[in-house]
Amino acid sequence: MRRIPWKIAIPAAAACAVLLLALLFRVTKITVEGNTFFSDEVVASEVCGTFLDKNTITAYIKNHLGFTADLPYVREYEISYPGISQIHIKLYEKAVIAGINYMNQYIYFDKDGVALRSTKEKIEDIPLFETKSMTTFTLYDKVEMEDQEMLKRIMNLANLFQHYEVAWDKVVFDEDNAAHLQAGKIRVNLGKKENYDEEISALSSVLATAREENLSGTIDMTNYHVKGDIIFKKD
Repeated sequence: MRRIPWKIAIPAAAACAVLLLALLFRVTKITVEGNTFFSDEVVASEVCGTFLDKNTITAYIKNHLGFTADLPYVREYEISYPGISQIHIKLYEKAVIAGINYMNQYIYFDKDGVALRSTKEKIEDIPLFETKSMTTFTLYDKVEMEDQEMLKRIMNLANLFQHYEVAWDKVVFDEDNAAHLQAGKIRVNLGKKENYDEEISALSSVLATAREENLSGTIDMTNYHVKGDIIFKKD
């Protein structure tokens, strides 16, 4: 019986091994966790969109070397391999902290003012700023306003509300650009200021109590001074 020459046997064996690995580790299932912006299919196509991602071995090598897709709507994401033919993607999305209602359009942004969503329909449970200042944006870039001082005040308020865990519904800016806060049945005139650090710090516990007791009324903080009294007028 003739022996197969080693020059043929070795490449043939290597080809068989490669074929076996390709078949055994061929990706048949991709699961996604933590996604609210886009569907599982969209996320999977963005993260695992190259031919290297069709096999868990080559996908692992690619990702281990740092050749991962950039997803502008997430802080980070993790890729794991629960099975020899499975890939799991876990997203840590950037958090939407508020939105801007301008010309019947809702622009939702994160703590840095980066636009994460845009829609004609209001998203429930996400508070809003209402302004007449011309607003433009590109998704995943910072929101821009004709009045940049207004944008600074919006970001100041949004981050203060988050920091002090203030439950609020909306802030409306009037024709003089004074801010009016609506939190449940409580209306607060915050006035026009560069920042509202002291006001929101002082308001946080007051608003929480008012919500718990289902109170209705107004608070005028246009002339508030540090450690000053907060006068609440019931309806």
